[in-house]
This record gives sequence, structure tokens and C-alpha cells, in this order.
Amino acid sequence: MNKYAFIQNVPGLSVQPYELSFDDGEWLSHVAGFDGIDKCMDYAKKLIADGYSMINFCGDFGPEQVAELKKDAPEGTEIRFAAYLPEEEDKLNALDQYIQYGQIIFGGVDEPKRFDLDAPEMVTHTVFIKDLDQAVETAKKLAAEGMDGIELCGSFDLDMTKAVIAAVESVNPKIPVGSNGIDV
Repeated sequence: MNKYAFIQNVPGLSVQPYELSFDDGEWLSHVAGFDGIDKCMDYAKKLIADGYSMINFCGDFGPEQVAELKKDAPEGTEIRFAAYLPEEEDKLNALDQYIQYGQIIFGGVDEPKRFDLDAPEMVTHTVFIKDLDQAVETAKKLAAEGMDGIELCGSFDLDMTKAVIAAVESVNPKIPVGSNGIDV
């Protein structure tokens, strides 16, 4: 079975565990949040040791953390962080808060499957989808619910990321979208 994780930094997080797992029969997907980059990095090292072959991080991470993890990870382990196109980075920097956080992840589902993690510091809305059409519709729904930001898993290339950005902008042009599938 393939193993995937999306790890997020949640400064001041008061709730532990702040995590969920979803097994679609082909992939075991794990979403987790911790207070601080160091705790997230320690957790990622544990997951790599447990055989996770794909790890995505929220936009608080960068190339330095990815390089640190890759030097001890088995060959072929994919480790990425959410990057933002310049216009999206401007939206991110303009935010007064980042509490309502949406994640869209490809998974072995026929219909979108949603999980919510709730803490006073952040509410994470994770939705597993099967294709780009579902991703676009999910992004619109998350935008309508008032997300402060949305991040995409590493399966979203630049064109797919732009399609999701357009969908979000059609509902609320102030919501930034980052993607683990692009390099900027």
C-alpha cells in the first residue's frame, strides 16, 4: 500500500492529536498538524521511517526543510511544500488571519469525501477528490464557506492549479491558493 501525508504547521496548536487518516484501498493518506516547524519535521522523519513515500507540507515550509528530509529519505520519496504563484502570494501576505484552511487531495474516491479537523487556532477542511472537475467544484464550495486559504496536494500541476485558482476567484478573489505540485 502507498502512503501519503500532508503535514501543516499550526502555531499555538492546543489540540493533540490534530490528525486524520483515510485509507482508500490503494493509498493510506494521513493529514496532521503540529505547533512548530521542528515538531512537523520530527513527525515527517517518523513517517518516512514508516514507509511514507509522498509527503506534502503546507506553505510554511520551503526548500531548506525539503532538502533536510530528502538527504536521509529512501530514493524515490517525494517531499514537497505548497508554493504560491506571485499573485497568490500577494493574497496570502494580505491576510489578517489564517484559521479556515482548505486542503484538496487526490484520493481513490468516486465522490468527494470530506474530513474536518477542529481546533481554536485552525480548522482544517480536507477533501479527497477523484479528478479535476471534482477539485474545481470542491474549491468553489470551500471558497463559498469562507476559507482563509486553500492548498492542493502534489498531484496538481501548474495547469490544474490555475484551474482551481480560477474556480476560487469566481467565488472570492481574495482567497489564496497554493499547490504542492508547482515550483515557483
